[in-house]
Amino acid sequence: MSYFKIKSHAKINLSLNVIGKSKSLHKIESIISFLILHDEIKIRKIDNRNHKIKFIGKFSKGINSKNTVSKLLENIDKRKLLKNKYQIIIKKNIPSKAGLGGGSMNAASLINFFIKKRLI
Repeated sequence: MSYFKIKSHAKINLSLNVIGKSKSLHKIESIISFLILHDEIKIRKIDNRNHKIKFIGKFSKGINSKNTVSKLLENIDKRKLLKNKYQIIIKKNIPSKAGLGGGSMNAASLINFFIKKRLI
């Protein structure tokens, strides 16, 4: 089976304003802009009991097995929103911890993909 391919664009905060705080998180208002720089995500359905996530590329070193994408899939599975399991390969072109939203944008791109394809 072939892969679906999506781009997960980096974002930059043009303005960031802290407007409050909950127990552990800050409440913010932000103006962002998306960049041409993007991670490349390949997704395909697999016959397996678990999702498979693999990071490749220049900035893939040091990504923990408990990352934003794995946590997203864990939450989706807890709620039994996906019928199938998926292999996800993410080519990291966005540097980690650079403030460009790499991990969170990967998770957001995946959930948008699942919604657009009516998998959730």
